[in-house]
Amino acid sequence: MTLTEIQSVIDLGDLPVVINTAVQIDANTICINNLVPLNVIKINKSYDNSNVIDLNFNGLTEGYLFFTKHKGKIDFGAMTEFEFLAFLIEADFEDYSLDGYEFKYDYIIIKETFWNTYITDYEKTSPLWGGFSHKLNFAEPVSKYLNNVLEIEAGDKLKDLDNYSYESTIRAIEQPYAFERFLKLYHLLELQFDYYLIEKIKNLQVPNDSNEIGKLLNGYSRVELDRLTEIILNNCLDINSLIDKLELVFPFKNIAEDIFIKFGNNKKPLTDITKFNQIFGLNSFSEASLLSTGLINNSNNKLDVFIPKLVSYWIYRIRCSVAHNKIGEYLLSWDNENFIVEFAEPLLKEVLKQCFKK
Repeated sequence: MTLTEIQSVIDLGDLPVVINTAVQIDANTICINNLVPLNVIKINKSYDNSNVIDLNFNGLTEGYLFFTKHKGKIDFGAMTEFEFLAFLIEADFEDYSLDGYEFKYDYIIIKETFWNTYITDYEKTSPLWGGFSHKLNFAEPVSKYLNNVLEIEAGDKLKDLDNYSYESTIRAIEQPYAFERFLKLYHLLELQFDYYLIEKIKNLQVPNDSNEIGKLLNGYSRVELDRLTEIILNNCLDINSLIDKLELVFPFKNIAEDIFIKFGNNKKPLTDITKFNQIFGLNSFSEASLLSTGLINNSNNKLDVFIPKLVSYWIYRIRCSVAHNKIGEYLLSWDNENFIVEFAEPLLKEVLKQCFKK
């Protein structure tokens, strides 16, 4: 509402709370009862939304965070002072003729004496210190990227998930953004590093195989990519299904070149830009295509070795770009979500399905 409309509501009388003052303190801000409501558009989901949370600055409580969006329609007579002040700021004048209001946002209330300090020194950094945000300084998608899935292929029967693996899958399902989903699915694959080592040790006999056990334990500290590659080489034997998922990358040549070539390791599979362009030109990871480009041969670098190594490296590189937000890694943004949803997730899921195959 405007200040004039708020004054008209006050003049109607019979308000759920007493309104003593309402003043315009700048072009976009109205202060009511010496308090300034400010909406919150993003908030830490771990906060208990039944609480009113004190906002302390240098030991002094200068404001409060409170939750209204989840409550649905609130009768005016049941509104707290904070809720009614937020209503006056958020709603249209006509909304007061109804018997209640459903909030679009959660809110903070800041004391008028601290308002200028809050806007100048704290508003922009509230996502860090407070776990909430009033605005976005970049273009958030209107909605999360949606994959136009019309069918789901279950594939082979899978082994039952242990509790930790099951929890990782549920966390992946719950994630609204593709980057977080990818990481949760990768965590599920990480768990297999340890399980794979345990199974190898269980298959040996003590003391006859003590040296072999020692080698396995010493090798446990190897770099993550080596362990990932070993698991995929030993468990992902359906090469054609891996190829099918690899070929989903072809619509994403630019970002693939950035992640796998420009930010990649030139000693890893398919990091030569000429051969990379040849494969994208052929639009195929078939054995014939790989032979024609010299990426594989029939002696020491066969298809069933090259493809798992390439899958391992590409999954690892994507994981690094998602997990390590630092200079030296390709920095993914919301604009790249389709790359994750349409290519990276299906590739990782194929690997997981083969690793969990009965």
